[in-house]
Amino acid sequence: PMADGTATHSSTGRPQGLPSPSTSLTVLALLLAACGSSTQTAGGSPAPGVTSSSILFGQTVPKTGPAALYGQSTAGVQAYFDYVNAHGGVGGRKLRLISLNDQYEPPLALQDTRTLVDSDHVFAEVAVNGTATTEANITVLGPANVPLVGPQTGATIFAGTFRKFLYNVWPSYLTEGKLLGSYAQSLHLAKVGVLYQNDDFGLSLLQGVKNSGLSPALSVSYDPTQTDFSPQAAKFKAASVSAVIILAIPGPTTDFLNALNAISFKPVRIMSQVSAIPQMFQTAPQEFPGSYIGAFIPPLTNSPNPQVKTFLSAMSTYQPGKPPSVFAAWGWTEAQVAVAGLKAIKGTITRNSYEAALDTLTNLQTLGGSISYTSTSHTGISHMFIVKAQGGERVPVTG
Repeated sequence: PMADGTATHSSTGRPQGLPSPSTSLTVLALLLAACGSSTQTAGGSPAPGVTSSSILFGQTVPKTGPAALYGQSTAGVQAYFDYVNAHGGVGGRKLRLISLNDQYEPPLALQDTRTLVDSDHVFAEVAVNGTATTEANITVLGPANVPLVGPQTGATIFAGTFRKFLYNVWPSYLTEGKLLGSYAQSLHLAKVGVLYQNDDFGLSLLQGVKNSGLSPALSVSYDPTQTDFSPQAAKFKAASVSAVIILAIPGPTTDFLNALNAISFKPVRIMSQVSAIPQMFQTAPQEFPGSYIGAFIPPLTNSPNPQVKTFLSAMSTYQPGKPPSVFAAWGWTEAQVAVAGLKAIKGTITRNSYEAALDTLTNLQTLGGSISYTSTSHTGISHMFIVKAQGGERVPVTG
């Protein structure tokens, strides 16, 4: 046959379209060779997204909308994949990534995930951003047993519920909320308020704050689509709070800080790692000098940490022009876990063998911390710490 699958003309008197015996043997040999060189599932069909030369991952992240900065995580995933590919790939296979923009909208995330699974036939997903969007995605991923490594959320709906196909990387929001609440208490602040997003993301963090023993003087919710935060700012000022713990995504965080500044109210700010954008302090440091931030990604400047050095070097080499931000570091960390699972597979690459391999990871050292999984626990990183925004950078807080 021709490369396009059409039949050749016979020169031996056979009807056109019927191959000769030698041709049939050649075709059979090619088919057998193809089968031998491609990865098979236990049922004998090729594993989706896996060929003899590549492994395909998918991702949905917001590249536009109120959480658009989280889209920088794609550069981190791609940089790590490129780094691995430059060093021979995984078993000779190159890693590929399809990243779709879900705009932080669950219906769009669901549509994108169906495309990735049903049309693009990805092998697995990595670094999927957002609590509500991931909730939508798993309604497709779960029934199809498509592994998801590194949902970018620590909400209790994921961190507190075991799912065979889902591997947490981030610390639980209960862990982070408790850290933020404990740090607020260590500052001996008179009254502490909390701004939180009114969904599983914000409520999980809020519960963690309360688990620290802190009783907020005022807790105020917001909707992720709103842009006017003057009512919330006015409530905190009227309550004369000494500090506000901010459990919000980047766009609302910026709008809320601007609303505080507009009424000349400058309480101490203690932020979730998903809230803080250090760059916002570069433009007007006199307005908001030094907010405190929860973190599991170490500071990325002037660091002797070899993981940080490798990350920064790879970003410069493979993603030039893309910011080596904490968001990119999220993606890099999650890609580290995804690749470690691939390398741990024994035998044929299938989704089941991939999950079994991930379950064997013990004390895997990543940029963001240590990861260990078992067949009954897919808990993420457990260690977090406090940094502060200073001069557009995240600076360690001692003690």
